[in-house]
Amino acid sequence: MGIFNGLIKKEAPPIIDDGSKKKLTLRKETLEDVVSKNPPSNMEARVVFVLDKSGSMQQEYTSGRVQELLERVFPMAMVFDDNQKMEFYLFNNNFVQLKAVTLSNIKSYVQNVILGKHEIMGGTNYSPVMKKITSVYGKLFKSKTPTFVIFITDGDNFDRYEAEKAIVDASQYNIFWKFIGIGSGGFDFLKHLDNISERVVDNANFVEINDIVKISDKELYEKLLDEYSDWQNACKKAGITV
Repeated sequence: MGIFNGLIKKEAPPIIDDGSKKKLTLRKETLEDVVSKNPPSNMEARVVFVLDKSGSMQQEYTSGRVQELLERVFPMAMVFDDNQKMEFYLFNNNFVQLKAVTLSNIKSYVQNVILGKHEIMGGTNYSPVMKKITSVYGKLFKSKTPTFVIFITDGDNFDRYEAEKAIVDASQYNIFWKFIGIGSGGFDFLKHLDNISERVVDNANFVEINDIVKISDKELYEKLLDEYSDWQNACKKAGITV
């Protein structure tokens, strides 16, 4: 995005193979078709991917399912972000920000950037990474460009009070939170976050997907974009720039 132009180094040319390029292109076209059915008022957004790396997620990483998920979600950045970059955070009890996902590094991103460098272990706290994202994209860089956060987890968290405070605080900024619960874990708290009344606007939506790699691209993108246009409209009424 423009506000980060001086802070981010230029990426190398894409090194993905023709088969991967074709798959990404087809997924991008599918996403564009879904968007056309209910387009948001602002088609530009910073896309941020937040991924659970607690111990219960180990099999999701080693099986290749996380890499597949990443490749299916990346077209969101291709369509909405003018630099085609997807900011990336890993979290368990705490969090770490990794290099952004781009066309240059998406192939084998999980193997090259995550596995071997970051242990998939620990418990599950939502609030540290939520506070960081709100601080960076809401408070520090007061951009007119909205931020679309895709937050993936396989179970409920230990820091419910702090996470609830974090989502309420974030509701005054142009940050939309799409919480996705994968697998068969419990998601009572995420369902609760989706219905908190104290927020300035309804800034979050939760969907539960038992097996995220088995649903079609079209269905996945429909779920990702559910309530996004409604959120932009609510922000405008509340005086939040989107």
